[in-house]
Amino acid sequence: MHKTGHALRVLIASFVVIAALSGCGAQEKTNVDTQGGVGASPTAESTGGPTSEPEESGNEPSPVPSSPASSDGLEITIYATDAELEKTLERKVAIPNAGEADIVKSALAELQKDAGDGSVSLWKDVHILAVTLKDGIVTVDIHIPDEARLGAPGELQMVETLKSTLFQFSFVEGIDILVVGEAVESMMGHVELDHPIVR
Repeated sequence: MHKTGHALRVLIASFVVIAALSGCGAQEKTNVDTQGGVGASPTAESTGGPTSEPEESGNEPSPVPSSPASSDGLEITIYATDAELEKTLERKVAIPNAGEADIVKSALAELQKDAGDGSVSLWKDVHILAVTLKDGIVTVDIHIPDEARLGAPGELQMVETLKSTLFQFSFVEGIDILVVGEAVESMMGHVELDHPIVR
């Protein structure tokens, strides 16, 4: 009887302890659910799928669409000079790979741009009135405003940068520079021009 009473007390005590522990656990769980319910979604977001989705979508836009456009382009060299007019500088540019006459026109348009790398385009203030390509001869008809007029070193560099830029194309055999439609002896009175200038 004494043993049975003792066992019963141990059993009741065990139930009380288990019930107390279960109650604490349930209470903690309830607190987590009620207080941490809002906080649970950031935890899920920080470790779960939503974070991995931006990584995947970030990898989706790729520069592949630009490659077909570049395959239609043609890389050419444009020649300019330094600010002291002492040396010729080169830069690579991409132009549309169109017909030969359009390639020449695009090259001349690039020749008139300053690259912003210390190189100077002596052609930027020159007005190009017309450009034609016939039988391998590029005829460039220009007007030279006063602000584009240069001394002998500048005029020489103008001719040289034009020749270097256009003679890189195998289909250009000569260049004829006209000033407002006339085959002049010199653009600015310093450098004698051949009509046409040949390779």
